[in-house]
Amino acid sequence: MTEHALTLRQAADGDYHVYREGRLIGRIRKTEDHVHGSVVWSWNITVPLPVSAWTRGSADSLEAAQKAFRAAWEQFYASLSPEQIARWHHTQDARIVRKP
Repeated sequence: MTEHALTLRQAADGDYHVYREGRLIGRIRKTEDHVHGSVVWSWNITVPLPVSAWTRGSADSLEAAQKAFRAAWEQFYASLSPEQIARWHHTQDARIVRKP
């Protein structure tokens, strides 16, 4: 499996957007775990395609969240057909064009 170059861009304090080749593919952010009363790093894949429950999760640190996100991303991307990738790009590009 080829590992993709992923880039984090800070959106706000403790909130990062994840990009691959200039395309937004996910988010990693610091959140409060209300059940355990602790701070965790939540991550999720956000491409405009159906996604499974395993495309999101949480970790105790930013570094652990990045590692978990990467593993989920590589698995998710490997499962996509060329048609699904084309649909994702088309949908995402249409959203960008429509923004005022």
